[in-house]
Amino acid sequence: MRRLFFGSVVLTIALACSDAIGPRSAPRPASQLHIVVQAVAAPPLLTDSVSFYALLGQDREVRMYYQGAAPGTAGDEFLRFKVPGDALLLRPDGTPFQPGDSVRIVVKVLDPKRFLFDFQPTGLQFSPDHPAELTLQYAHSDHDYNGDGTVDSADARIQAELDIWQRHPPDTLWYRLGAANYESYQELDVKVLHFTDHAIAW
Repeated sequence: MRRLFFGSVVLTIALACSDAIGPRSAPRPASQLHIVVQAVAAPPLLTDSVSFYALLGQDREVRMYYQGAAPGTAGDEFLRFKVPGDALLLRPDGTPFQPGDSVRIVVKVLDPKRFLFDFQPTGLQFSPDHPAELTLQYAHSDHDYNGDGTVDSADARIQAELDIWQRHPPDTLWYRLGAANYESYQELDVKVLHFTDHAIAW
């Protein structure tokens, strides 16, 4: 019984550590990953980067938008990133956050024509029990996902496979995170445990 209990504990810890790393499937090289692109008619982004301070003990969030009808005004939402008050775990140097501590977070769009993002500071870690939350809207994506010139049932199947993927630069391997894909809203939601590059892809 003691060995069985110990084995169960080890298995539980191993699964928790695996989930804390983030990847949920076999890695895929960049050459085999199809990053979703913006539609030709998509409005430009209002800005290609945003920043805010996450504070231990307070819920904080930041949003990115497409440009609205008038220059300088916000239109449709593009990205939302939320850090719950109990999410901050470790700083990039590995030291734990203390009550009242804060950290500046920067979200940058790496390519305005693609759904590709960079999150800083590298090495920041969130609690596995209370992770950060990332929401991406892809309504303004090019729905001809396979690029054959026609939006049809094949593209609908690809849309159902869309997910949020991540990589750790300079590594070129991408890992699927298993985001919730709300196809009717054209929205992807995923829990984030640490910072790296993220993309909508299939």
